[in-house]
Amino acid sequence: MEFEAETFRLLADSSSNGWLVHDAKSKSILWANRTACAEFGYSVEELRSLKAHHMSSRDPRYRRAMGTAWLQAAVVYGSNKRLWKYANRDGGEFMTDAVATLVSIPGGIGTGNEPLDVILVEFRVIREAEVVPDSSKWVEDSLDRLMLHTSSGMMLLDRDYRVEDVSPFAAKLVGSSVEDLLGQRLDELADIDTPLDGMLVMAEMSKPGGAVTVRMKVSSDTGEVRWLAGILDNVVLDGSCIRVLTVRDISSKVEWEHRNAYQEKNLQYMSRYNAMGDMAMILAHDLGQPIAAATNYLDGVRRRLGQHSVPTESLDYGLTQARSQLERVADIVTSVKKYVRRIENVSTVVDLNEVVEESLYFVRLRAEDKGIEVIADACSTPPKIFGESVLIGQVIINICVNAIDEVCLPTTDEKYMVVSTELTAETASVVVRDRGRGMSQEPANMLAAGAFSSKSDGSGIGLVICEHIVQRHGGTITYEPNEPNGTAVRISFPLSEGAVQG
Repeated sequence: MEFEAETFRLLADSSSNGWLVHDAKSKSILWANRTACAEFGYSVEELRSLKAHHMSSRDPRYRRAMGTAWLQAAVVYGSNKRLWKYANRDGGEFMTDAVATLVSIPGGIGTGNEPLDVILVEFRVIREAEVVPDSSKWVEDSLDRLMLHTSSGMMLLDRDYRVEDVSPFAAKLVGSSVEDLLGQRLDELADIDTPLDGMLVMAEMSKPGGAVTVRMKVSSDTGEVRWLAGILDNVVLDGSCIRVLTVRDISSKVEWEHRNAYQEKNLQYMSRYNAMGDMAMILAHDLGQPIAAATNYLDGVRRRLGQHSVPTESLDYGLTQARSQLERVADIVTSVKKYVRRIENVSTVVDLNEVVEESLYFVRLRAEDKGIEVIADACSTPPKIFGESVLIGQVIINICVNAIDEVCLPTTDEKYMVVSTELTAETASVVVRDRGRGMSQEPANMLAAGAFSSKSDGSGIGLVICEHIVQRHGGTITYEPNEPNGTAVRISFPLSEGAVQG
């Protein structure tokens, strides 16, 4: 360990750049290398006792508060660059190109203490021979360029959240100049998601080391909108508290969030639209048969009434059969009305067994017409999940209809499918099994992506919508072989909070 410490000092002292090690919390100097000591004209022990204003230029652009904000930005974002003008022991000033980096030292500095977070400031002195225009514009342009590299800006605020000082890059992010921002209150410059006078901000900012994350929406005179993410810190230094705001441009991230939210809303619309379409297809397809049968029975009764001698039993049989078919029509219409009334339902805790049972009513209507048996196998303990029952039912119906299309093929000998629910300690699942051709045509990981469609005119879009619905509910769809042949589609959802496995 001693060898490592000596090696570190040797390497640091061999560097032509100055090294200053600051405590991440107090910002006080803990250590300096030989180059830094030579530039300042102080020993390490003397540097430790100095305050920031003893080491910085008298130019107000390099006052202690701005230096503290610079170091705090490194604490927040891990690294921060800027030009900084220091002052040495004799009062001479020298400009540096400096970078501050947050470093976590596992065992402290030279001891076996707890881990210590420090800020390593490595600076290169810009000599007069390097022909640098001595003007404020050079400082501003250089700072702007360096801050652009780290994509963060800094503001110093007073107790009322009015701007006391601001870096040029932060001013550019807000869409204004440094001079125009001074004295303005932060919430006058942008729309802030968390009110500055709200209880949350007031409570956190009353703490010496309090910090609050804010999101700001800035609108320019031209109508351009920019989103900024900021961290508002109370930095305690020499017994006083400095309020520092570091900001970054997150416009592209927010744009992605808005685009994703639109796609999510559109997905819900498409899912509900498909649900309505499915119900219309059921009405058109499944009502036709019983209505036609009832019509035939009634026509038969009418023809018999025209005969001279009509057995009462014959008329009664025809009317009974017609009534039975019309009752089936009423059952279908009632089920569809019940289903449609729930299409706009919000998410709630639902019993997956009940969702499967309701869905299988419509699945069986389709299966019976094709001569396919649907076998239900529900687990004994009700699997409780959180979600929208209609959308989950749409997934179940879609997967089952795909299975029906597979089972009804002439190459499928066993004309049945099994729909079961399963429960584990963390998930509830619906598993649809058939004895069709299986998954030899496409790899399993391509099915959920919409590549699988055994129909000559199919696009697989139903599976894509199903995948999105299940993912939005925190679940997964997996496609597995159903030995000895066929496919098993497993739709899994996380159990709702408070659900207990029996």
